Order: sequence, then structure tokens, then C-alpha cells
Amino acid sequence: MGSTAKQSLAVEVLVIGGGATGAGVARDLAMRGAKVLLAESGDFSSGASGSNHGMLHSGARYAVKDPESARECAAENKVLKRVAGFCIEDTGGLFVSLPEDDETYPDRFLACCRSAGVEAGEIAAEEAADMEPLLNPEVRRAVEVNDASVDPFFLVWGNVESARDAGATVLNHCPVASMTVRDGRIERAVIGTGSGRRTVRPEIVVNAAGAWAGGVAALAGAELPVKVDKGTMVVFNGRLVNRLVNRLRPPSDGDILVPHRSATILGTTSGPGRLDGIRATEEEVERLLAQANRVMPGICSARAVRAYAGVRPLLAGGGEGREASRTFRVMDHREDGVDNLISVAGGKLTTYRLMAEKVSDAVMEHLGRSAACRTAREEIVPPGNKDAGSFRARLLLVKYGSAGDIIASFPSPRGAEDACSCEGVSQGELEYFAASPDVSSPGDLMRRTRAGMGFCQSGLCAFRLVSALGSQDPIADVREHLGERWKGVEPVLCGEQLRQEVFKAHLFKVYDIDHSRGVRH
Repeated sequence: MGSTAKQSLAVEVLVIGGGATGAGVARDLAMRGAKVLLAESGDFSSGASGSNHGMLHSGARYAVKDPESARECAAENKVLKRVAGFCIEDTGGLFVSLPEDDETYPDRFLACCRSAGVEAGEIAAEEAADMEPLLNPEVRRAVEVNDASVDPFFLVWGNVESARDAGATVLNHCPVASMTVRDGRIERAVIGTGSGRRTVRPEIVVNAAGAWAGGVAALAGAELPVKVDKGTMVVFNGRLVNRLVNRLRPPSDGDILVPHRSATILGTTSGPGRLDGIRATEEEVERLLAQANRVMPGICSARAVRAYAGVRPLLAGGGEGREASRTFRVMDHREDGVDNLISVAGGKLTTYRLMAEKVSDAVMEHLGRSAACRTAREEIVPPGNKDAGSFRARLLLVKYGSAGDIIASFPSPRGAEDACSCEGVSQGELEYFAASPDVSSPGDLMRRTRAGMGFCQSGLCAFRLVSALGSQDPIADVREHLGERWKGVEPVLCGEQLRQEVFKAHLFKVYDIDHSRGVRH
């Protein structure tokens, strides 16, 4: 297969996987002076990194059963608030217990938090009710913690651009087709598809493919058993909570509510998963709502606009489902007979930077280099972070961490027009990000701007997304994009959302689009 690749590149490190960990590894190593190439098979953060509930853990959730993960999260929570503030809202968090919950658990929880170095303090139930007016008035005890909300798409994008600024080559929509191992070393890898294929000759390969890491390791003849656990989440229109609200009990379904930009995310389930074709089900949505209704009575009448599912890559041998450890492991595959392959598995979005640091330490040792990690102290600054004093520039700074280059790219006064009123995205933002070589589909553009993620689920902006990309077949592209959004809308159809979807279907019949059957196969 290598002979079909028309380009050949020599690099020190080939990183496979463009989620948070892979992007973090590329950034870390590039900042240490290594020559790095990252290859992601889809779009950045299109796997587990983009399908979680956007929670920056304080560590409290794991303090009782998984103290090692709790310590890692507590430390990294502080680091990320310092270096990635552009995509983090420091909301704070509450854990609340109800009459049916184990009355001994709160004291055990507080003791374990202290032991793991997790900051937690009990407050009066009345004070919690003042903070969160929609809470169940039956709440018995409440604990305040340092949870926060993080935008995973912008976090990964920030790491990608920072890695590029440091000299790394970072490619999306670039799968690894094959690897050639000779004399116990990966001699070359073929990446890309069709005429864009190229051969990479790396000194070392980092496997940061998350749930897909086992398949990547197999390309080199190595073994990496990774368990896949499915988690489903529900998105509500509007902010139902001011802080992250957790149930004060052992982790279970429907016990986390996360305020996330213009929405609230309810999570999460845990169960056997698979790598392909994963989607939320009506049964999972109903189960989540039933549990959340105890913490927040009336949530079932709130407007759910979407449900989605992701897969957690869990370490083999560490238990099943919620019993599995959420810590991570860096593995050197020399014992498998491959001297220049390092894999990383497990972990959380909150600990991605620490995972990347440990992987990068191992890589630098392989390379015989001694540069120190800088990612714990140097802020991630997205490109275009120029001083701009206009109101719109300030809004862009809050949203992206950058403004100047985006404002400068507006080709006409139309750039300031609203393209997506749900998420407050302008036409100029769409045109700016659509011009990136990373962006080739409406989904790519949506992940970078959040256009189409709001309550109408692209119903009012799908043509704007496609138009910004200069589509050759806009009707087909709108049909496919709406079909993908339909996968998340279908499980929550009832009440106002059902009426909204019927109205949307009526509007799109004008263009001969039935978005409930719009996915290309």
C-alpha cells in the first residue's frame, strides 16, 4: 500500500488521533522542539472528546470509588482554568442528596474528598435552594465543589492551533491506512485517502486514538485491549441551572446537570457500547429524565432539543461500566515486539493535558531529548487574539478567545448579519471558518462555530452553513446535514419539540427535503 502514496515525509513523531489527548500531545511535543505530524481520521473532536457533557471535573465525582482519578482531576482542574480560560466557564458545582439517598454517603464523600485533595465544603440546604431555585425542595444536604463547564470543541481547536503555531503539522480527515513494521520498528505509515495519500517515516508513533486505539495498535501487530462504554446525554434549550448540579450518591444515570453556553446538558448513562453507528435511544432518554426529575421536579416539561451518545475508552482489567477506573495508562509496546510505538488509553477530558505530558515525557526519552513540559504554565491562545475594542469583537473574544483576524475577514457589511440566532453566530464567522482547509462539511463548520447546535437544530441556518462552504449541491448537503441532526432529535420528540419538528418538516418540503430520511448510506 505504501507504493500508492505519492508523497513521503520524515518526522520525529507521528501522533494518531485528533481528540483532546492527541492534540495535547502534538502541542506539548511541538513546544519541546520535536518535529510532529498529527493525523486524525475524521474531524478534530468528532469522537469521545466531542460527545461528552462538557464537565470540567473537580474530582469530587470520583473521590469515593476512584481516588487516583479524583486527585488527577482536582489538580488538572486548576491548571486548565489557568491555561484554557477562553473555553471554560467557572460555574462551580453542587452535590445534593435527597431523602431516599444513603444518609451516610455525604459524610463518606466529604472525607474522601479531603483525602484526595478535592476542595469541597458543605452548605445549608436553604443556601443551595437560593443558588438553584429549581432544585427539589426535599434536598437534605448540599456540598459545594469546584466543577466547571468546558467547551470540548473549542478546547481541542485551541490545542490544534497552538500546536501549529509551535511548528506541528496537524491534519484532519486523514486516516491511517497501514503501517509497515520491520526489525521490531514501525518503518513507515501510509496516511490519507485517494490521491491525498502520503507515506510517513516516523522515529516514533503515538497512538492516541481513544476508543479506536486497539485497531490502531493492531496495524502495527501490537495488542491494546480497550473497552468501550456508551454514554447518552440530553440537551435542553436554555440554562436550567446556574452551576453543575450532581446527585450526592455513587455515580449513576441522570445525576449530572451541566450549564453549557445557551443550553443545559443532562448526563449520563453507562452501558455496553460499540464503535460504529452509536446513537441515543428513547429508552435511555426516558431513563435520564426520570432520574433527573427527582433532583429538579418539572424537568420533563422543559424543552429537550437533542440527545446524543458517545463512547468512553476504558482501560481493560479495571472493572466494567461505572466500576471501571477513570485514570489512564501510557503503554510502551516493546513487549509486543514494536520498539517505537507508545499508546495512551483511559482518562478524562479533564486530564487530557496530564495524559499528553506523560506521553510526551516517554517520547522525549525515546528520542534522547530532555526538553521540559511547558503546557501547565503557558496559556493556550487561539490565533487572531488581537486587541479589538468593538462590541462584536468583545463577543468574539468571549466565544473563541480571538477576535481580530475574524473581524478583519468580514468581506462586507453582511458579515455582521446573524446566521444562527440560536447560538449568536454571524455570517462573517461562518465565512471565516469555512475558509479553513480543515473544514469540508457543515458538521466541521458547526463544531467550530456552534451554528446549528441550538434549539432549532440547524432548521433555520442549514442553508447558511452550506452556502458559506460554497457547496456544489446545496440541497443534497442540507439533506445530509439535517439527517445527521435528526439522529439526535428523534429520541426527544414530544411536546414543544415535536411541534417544532413538524413545522420544520413542513418548511423543508418546499425544497423536497425529508430530513428524517436524509442520511446518505
